[in-house]
Amino acid sequence: MKTICANSRVPARSALLGLLVLAAGPHLAAAPTITAIANAASNLAFGPSGPIAQGAIFIIKGTGLGPDSINIASAPFQSTTLSGTSIAVLDTVGLTTVNALMYYTSDTQVAALLPSNAPTGTLGFQVTYNGQTSKLVSHNVVANNVGIFTVDSSGQGPGIMTYADYSLVSSYKASNCGGPNTTCGAANPGDTLILWATGLGPVNGDDASGAGLAVNMPNLPLKLWLGGVAAQVQYQGRSGCCIGEDQIVFTVPDGVPTGCGVPLAVQMGNFVSNTVAIPVATGSRSCDFIDPAIARIDPAQLSGTLTLGVPELDHFFNDSGNGFKDLVQNVFFSGSVPPSLEPFAGTYLSNIPIGTCTSQTLLGNGGNNGPDFMNLTVLDSGSSLTITGPNGSMTTTVKPGDTATLSAAGSFLVPGDYTITGAGGKDVGPFTAKVTIPALPALTSPKGPTNFSRTKPLTVTWTPNSSPTHVAIQISSFVANFVANNVGVEIDCTAPVGAGTFTIPTYVLLALPPGNGTNFSFQPGDGPSGPASISTFSATGIAFGLAQAFVDGVVFSGFQITN
Repeated sequence: MKTICANSRVPARSALLGLLVLAAGPHLAAAPTITAIANAASNLAFGPSGPIAQGAIFIIKGTGLGPDSINIASAPFQSTTLSGTSIAVLDTVGLTTVNALMYYTSDTQVAALLPSNAPTGTLGFQVTYNGQTSKLVSHNVVANNVGIFTVDSSGQGPGIMTYADYSLVSSYKASNCGGPNTTCGAANPGDTLILWATGLGPVNGDDASGAGLAVNMPNLPLKLWLGGVAAQVQYQGRSGCCIGEDQIVFTVPDGVPTGCGVPLAVQMGNFVSNTVAIPVATGSRSCDFIDPAIARIDPAQLSGTLTLGVPELDHFFNDSGNGFKDLVQNVFFSGSVPPSLEPFAGTYLSNIPIGTCTSQTLLGNGGNNGPDFMNLTVLDSGSSLTITGPNGSMTTTVKPGDTATLSAAGSFLVPGDYTITGAGGKDVGPFTAKVTIPALPALTSPKGPTNFSRTKPLTVTWTPNSSPTHVAIQISSFVANFVANNVGVEIDCTAPVGAGTFTIPTYVLLALPPGNGTNFSFQPGDGPSGPASISTFSATGIAFGLAQAFVDGVVFSGFQITN
């Protein structure tokens, strides 16, 4: 497989390491302070996927780490100092110190390579800048723990996958397809792809001199999961060009689910990478959105300024969690996708395929680590909405972009078909949209807070109750030291409601931190699985209209996730 990776100036430096570079903030004239240490690709700084692998590229976030203006090494990973910044990694038990090889430095973030000869275990990381040294911050170092590079450097969303000519896998095929940094559309079963990552493990020899480049590591316990299907791996090792950057060459398997956002993760023993998404299609290089109601949207149309209407009916738990409330949302907006992300917009906006699982990082108040890449602006669609359904009609006033309560007791939105009628406003004309509140499937197992192991599959069962939708299963686990701040990991799985059962694979559960800061939810649609129901409508002033409904189901918390 060296013919794929050796001696090519691929998107590694320009499109991979370049994506790691963040603009520096104002300099604080104080000793360096470390707030987070993470794999440079995954950005996972905590939990079971947080340890840094020997030979991996990593980042340190904080303040006072380097100069006000970012400084990138002209020759990455060749020196242990850069613009007055250095990073020492100490084994306080064995009294061993290794010095990281620098890539860039700035006030708020630095990037470096952890040498392959670094010891494993709980080590102390220390940044020195202009003679001032930070406190030691403990972080785990292991032999192997992969992070996958993503197009926006968040560690989530579209992963960086290339074809053999180093063109990028994307939502649709561009006219200039062919060669590095071009976009050549969705992958097809049988295609050979290159996944770009860091953290496969140490190399034999000196990292700085290029030891291990283009050398396969066939004995690594690596599994690559695409849409829940194991893919055949032909090569796993350093790229041919770039220190610390790994390639995993694999074949897209037959039978893999298709769509614009098929989840992909790499498992190495009991470590699992960040989950990314890639577009997969059959017989086409343009991926399809999962829900047939919106399948008419061509991913290639998701460029420039977009105008969308997304009115929504919600049957949600009330604030006490002992009952329901009914809401309507009057959401119409415009947004622009940055040109660099246009080829991947379909993946950002797509739901995961039915029958698959993904994971996402939660960083404060349950929010994930992904970007708000569209820069949304609310459109004036009028403030009068009429909702008509099995319980009659109700007209309410709700400001554009806002939410109104239909029933504080949750008694208005019952299963059935609904029509949302809007009078229109300055930006959007009158509209009529139809949406369904589905019947709720009945969860049969687990029946309540039940402890389970993250190293064994977990089976969830339910009675469909003639529900016309899919089911969404969510499990979140918050890191012990950050429970109050809602910092943790959430896994999301979706399954056909008629199946009555779904088994969450071990490699998905491995992303969850062990502990009892936990939540389990089961309902018809939510999060990356998409709404409980969705339909299209038209109105002047918007390019796309999508009416949707969300329905809360069963939620419980406080159970124990063990190893």
